[in-house]
Amino acid sequence: MQNPSPGDQKLLNNIEEYGWHVIKVMGDEEGPGFGYSVGLYKTFGHAEIIIIGLKLDLIHSIINRMGEDIRSGKTFSPDHYYSGLIEGFACYLTSVESKYYDEYVGYANWYYKGTDFPLTQCVYPTVKNIYPWQKEWPKEIQTLQPVLGNIQ
Repeated sequence: MQNPSPGDQKLLNNIEEYGWHVIKVMGDEEGPGFGYSVGLYKTFGHAEIIIIGLKLDLIHSIINRMGEDIRSGKTFSPDHYYSGLIEGFACYLTSVESKYYDEYVGYANWYYKGTDFPLTQCVYPTVKNIYPWQKEWPKEIQTLQPVLGNIQ
């Protein structure tokens, strides 16, 4: 491999030192901002995590908290609700279909040299506890949090 760029080297260093790295992608006219982990699968055998539509610093802190929980032995399994990830709300985790990997987690594809790694989306509700798949999900935020996996 040729010499990594400074950004690539930071990712590699963070995975080596902490066990994972968080990539944050700003929103634009194409879609909302999002963040995801790289390294959880290599370091801990745990699915990588993606969160879409929240403020990037909040996404970063949630993924880091989840990473610390994973480091201490906790597993976040798809098709389950978890409380405590966002205070006062239960988040639903779903397995992301690999057809979304190129669009959302390109750096993870680079790191793993392909799409042979699991990815879990952390889906959060509105303040009224409505999830994106419910008919009550507000139309004005219809595109805020696309769900990239199947809902059980």
